[in-house]
Amino acid sequence: MSNAQETIEVLLVEDNPGDATLIDRYLRDLSGGAMARPVVTHVESLSAAVESLAEDSFDVVLLDLGLPESNGIDTLERFQDHVETDAGHPAVAIVVLTGLNDDETAVEAIQRGAQDYLVKDNIDGNVIERAVRYALERHEQEQQLRRQNERLDQFASVVSHDLRNPLSIAMGNIEVVRETEDPDAVDTSADKAADALARMDELIDDLLTIAREGKSVDDPVPVDVAAAARRTWKSVDTADMTLTVDLELTVLADDGRLQQLFENLYRNAREHAGPDATVTVGATGSGDGFFVADDGPGIPAADREQAFEPGYSSREGGTGFGLNIVHEIARAHDWSVAIEGRDPDRADGDTGGARFVFRGVEPV
Repeated sequence: MSNAQETIEVLLVEDNPGDATLIDRYLRDLSGGAMARPVVTHVESLSAAVESLAEDSFDVVLLDLGLPESNGIDTLERFQDHVETDAGHPAVAIVVLTGLNDDETAVEAIQRGAQDYLVKDNIDGNVIERAVRYALERHEQEQQLRRQNERLDQFASVVSHDLRNPLSIAMGNIEVVRETEDPDAVDTSADKAADALARMDELIDDLLTIAREGKSVDDPVPVDVAAAARRTWKSVDTADMTLTVDLELTVLADDGRLQQLFENLYRNAREHAGPDATVTVGATGSGDGFFVADDGPGIPAADREQAFEPGYSSREGGTGFGLNIVHEIARAHDWSVAIEGRDPDRADGDTGGARFVFRGVEPV
């Protein structure tokens, strides 16, 4: 949930009509307070909750542990099976509800991923507000910590392999220089050492960028996407490439990070589509985002998902972090990014260039 969010989407899973009515009333009474206005969707079963999650996105779920289809911690586990992301992390904050004042169950629910635990007999408006606010804050903190741990894993991998390899090359060639008097061998070894050190410098720059850009955007401001695209174009070595911008869209974003996103995509286009490529920035047909496309060879459908993974590169000598940085910037804004063929109407979507589509972008 971003700071700019005006509503909180709440999924209430409660089979007792009286409890559901009371909790719904408490939630709706929170409107106008310090917290964003809750919008409540009520279902009475676990299967109905799963269907709702498939159709809509929610910020927090109030989950009764005693449902007709399951009971106790089993309810939480079965629900989590449907809300975990591909990486195995909960995609929504969960507050469990129960009619039993059972501390052991409460502790187990928290240990198994719930953000809070409420006994229905003790609920009032203040308790509901604190629980929802705390659940959202804790869930966001957990997501940030998970992303930080993922980046630490990336850094450890790069330091242990990607940086160690060019360092070994540089040291080996320096040793050759020390041991030979052949001028040609000295020049060749010096060039190889310089190339290896330059690659290390590029890797370090990308690692620092990932560390910075992966952080959540806490204070977004209105940014004109078209203006940011054109402004970034002037700061990048685009050779003979051509830029076409066709959209009118202002979004809440971090201006510097949005420019970094465009910068990496422009460089990606030059590396893969060539120095005379045409880059297009436009709005999605659904109006929920924008795209950056080039007219190069494109990215095969089989490779598109892994293209955002750290270390992936189809270019020899590439660091493999350019598109990962794009992905991290999008995620920091709560946007999604996907790769398509440049022309989505073509039957052979694997040709016609690469099209990077950003969705979940709320216009100002």
